Amino acid sequence: MYVYLSKILPVFVMPLGVVSVLLLLALFFIRRDKRRTAAGLLGLGLAVLWLASTPFVAAQLYRQLESRYPPVPLEDVPIRGCMVVLGGVLGGVLPPRVEVDMNDSIDRIYKAAALYRAGKAPSVIVTGGNQPWSKIYTAEADLIRDLLIEWGVPKDVIFLEGSSRNTRENALYSKNIIDAMSCTDALLVTSAAHMPRAVAAFNRVGVAVTPVSTDVRAVGQALPGIMDFVPSAGALATTSDAIREWIGQKVYSWQGWN
Repeated sequence: MYVYLSKILPVFVMPLGVVSVLLLLALFFIRRDKRRTAAGLLGLGLAVLWLASTPFVAAQLYRQLESRYPPVPLEDVPIRGCMVVLGGVLGGVLPPRVEVDMNDSIDRIYKAAALYRAGKAPSVIVTGGNQPWSKIYTAEADLIRDLLIEWGVPKDVIFLEGSSRNTRENALYSKNIIDAMSCTDALLVTSAAHMPRAVAAFNRVGVAVTPVSTDVRAVGQALPGIMDFVPSAGALATTSDAIREWIGQKVYSWQGWN
């Protein structure tokens, strides 16, 4: 039940969710002939939608998440006893799709392969299962393994954890493999915005990790131009992702998972 609620409830504080609620309230007040109140709610909804859809706002929100664990050059990453890479990067094969689908976070897998080839860790633990409502029966960890092999990582150094459904379970279930390896400090590979919550979750279950951030999206810090205030669907998605991650951090704090 928690997994379902964790995906459904945040919708109501996402920009589109907030705007939808404001529009419904506006309709309610229109029916009650309170047009001034309705107009105010409509105006507020449009303002929220516009602000959330601007690249400037999206970048500011996302940069705050990414700044805590900035990425470092490959040569500066220390050598550790093992590496953990988090899933949430691939979509399985579903008709009419004939191959896996890579989302924006695929940088995690590319980075893990590069780290292995550079000798930064002798083994790779892939953690990532499927959500209960998924129509794909192959665990994401298996799909990631195949991609790692294609990118030069030997199959016999890849260890899979294919049952986890969120970051907390990533940490809990990976710990068994890490302990069996006697790995005292693992490289942790995930998106820069997700890294604070991931590090906290792994530390909470007793796993010491060295963060290796990737998938950085808030780039460049020059003075904003006019196009930074022109709404776009991509910026709205980035704003929503940032809010979702902030909510995740708060929920993990309330649950005592970090």
